[in-house]
Amino acid sequence: MKRCIFGLLLLTLVQILQGQDTTLVMQDTFPSSIKTEFIGNKVKFTPVIRPLVPIPGGRQAYYTYLWDFGDGNFSTEATPEHQYADSGEFDISLYVVNNYDNGPRPRKPKTKVKVDSKLATVSPNSFEQNFFKSNGIFQIFKNADAVPGEDMSLVIGVKPTTDKGTILILTNEKLINPNGFVVANQSQYHGEKIIPHITANALNSLWANVNGALITQSGSPDYGLKEELTFEGNEATKYFQNLLDEYKTVSQYEIASENDEAQFSILNLDITPEMLADTNAIVTVTGIYLAEGGKPVIHKLDIPIIKSHDPNKMSVRPARMDYRLQFKKKELTYKVQFQNDGEGDAKDIRLEMHFPEQVNIRSFKLLNLYPQCDSCLTAQDVGCYTYQQEGTDKIIFRFKGIALPGTASPILTDQDSTKGFIRFTVQSHKKLQNKSFGSYTDIYFDKNEPIRTNKSVARFRPGLSPLISVGLNTPLRPADDEIGKLTNGLTVGVGLAPIAPYKRPYWQIELFASTFGVDYSESFPLRRGEIQVPDDRGNPIYRSYNGVDSTAMRKYIALQIPVQIRHNWNRYFSTGIGALVKTNLNYHNEQQAIYHLINANGQTTPHIQEKQTKKEKMSPLLFSPLVDINIGRAYLGPALGIRYHYDKTYKNNVNFYLMWRL
Repeated sequence: MKRCIFGLLLLTLVQILQGQDTTLVMQDTFPSSIKTEFIGNKVKFTPVIRPLVPIPGGRQAYYTYLWDFGDGNFSTEATPEHQYADSGEFDISLYVVNNYDNGPRPRKPKTKVKVDSKLATVSPNSFEQNFFKSNGIFQIFKNADAVPGEDMSLVIGVKPTTDKGTILILTNEKLINPNGFVVANQSQYHGEKIIPHITANALNSLWANVNGALITQSGSPDYGLKEELTFEGNEATKYFQNLLDEYKTVSQYEIASENDEAQFSILNLDITPEMLADTNAIVTVTGIYLAEGGKPVIHKLDIPIIKSHDPNKMSVRPARMDYRLQFKKKELTYKVQFQNDGEGDAKDIRLEMHFPEQVNIRSFKLLNLYPQCDSCLTAQDVGCYTYQQEGTDKIIFRFKGIALPGTASPILTDQDSTKGFIRFTVQSHKKLQNKSFGSYTDIYFDKNEPIRTNKSVARFRPGLSPLISVGLNTPLRPADDEIGKLTNGLTVGVGLAPIAPYKRPYWQIELFASTFGVDYSESFPLRRGEIQVPDDRGNPIYRSYNGVDSTAMRKYIALQIPVQIRHNWNRYFSTGIGALVKTNLNYHNEQQAIYHLINANGQTTPHIQEKQTKKEKMSPLLFSPLVDINIGRAYLGPALGIRYHYDKTYKNNVNFYLMWRL
């Protein structure tokens, strides 16, 4: 018997695991390393990493690189040459990302290099020269998109405008995934002073004299967005408080510089498996550079959450929404990214975007795009874009007569120049139901076969909906029942259920307290006897009686725990079936006898005599089946309900109530 039970449990566990997504990451076993070669005053670095494993029938696989030379300089070239300004021993690290590759991510190789010569100046490489595209002062670069279970690196660059400054890096948006990134470490090549304990008062003091700010935003490549803000009074403090409140994690460090030379720092992040729930969403990392006495520069970097490093993808923001906070028409921001992996330039790129029925494609509004170009005015125009709607679920966006370089080009100097994107917003038709919905894009490069992106899914966060209810309790028993006449009472209750389930069964549990009473009444007109009563002076005397009426009233509180399985048939009608367990508490008793005393003239006078009765003990637990109907707001809001349940003692019970789902 025990073996059978163990076998069943094991089988159940296997089935559960098979039905779940996995976050296990393949580990690379290749002995990655770095070769170094001195060429004059420069050092050439060559990576030794495993061969690429192309996906059968897929695009051409390739690596992207981020070199950390150990002196505050970086490069994204495959085999860079670097010239050190100072002599000494330096630790070199290489961060490699495999794209369109079927193998594991290569290990991060490291090495040391000893430099004897010392140079007065060092010219920046192409990566550093092209770094500050957004605003010329402060920017963040990512070496990869966010893959749950892996790591990524942010290069933070600043051209100091004063001798001292403060930099804040904000990660883990509270509304998306507050535990998605873990800060692993940060470089301090330029004497950066990392602030380990950040207080709210210290942060608020940074904005006391701020009267303006510059905001830019990028993904990959740069969006070209730039916004100037002006503040009066305490508006700056409120703005930055709200901005910081959007994030769970704030990293702060201070910089110092005697010149305006660029400083680069690397921040390494671990991506937790929790991020898997937000796949194909876009998270934003925000950086703030505040020069002493200057105007803050804010740079926002969008980072897609993906399962594999495929440059062609579709993302949506917000990917996880709060059902309670949505408006009638929800605005969604989509981004379609693409990359030319050929050798020659792509001239014509067509994006056929497919949307679910919930999305109103006629609300399409373009935000920005790359390659940057204007809309076509005539059918003969080139170097421009067009878009059209097809049916109710498809938008075709086309770049005409452009030149997007390929990753295999022998003269390529900037990997970002091979990538393109469009960002746009659309609205839902009406208030969304609590179910996921996905979109995808077919990407056509010139006359090649289409590349289908991932399915970008937007969904609502799972949550619980508290319930409150008040109503009338109506026991249904015949008037001549042997138990007595049951009286009506009030009902109040609280409960809990999943928030706004859509066309699927769900559980609901409640705690109810209801009142009811039992009235007893019986007459004995033929009963004769004597009873001791007080006379006019209060002395006891015996009087005869020729009839007795007996009445009693008992009041109860019934504590109930109903559990049911429910189904929302539409927005305004839902039903449930289940059972409840209850017990009755007797909290008040009254009992009296009315004796009909015989007077001298033969008439009778009633005499009331109160009797003391003990309260009943808590009743045994009663189990009752129930059915329930709600008419009104089935998802959130008010609804009228009627509930019927049956038990052996009191038989039929009906509750009429008003309920509000919060």
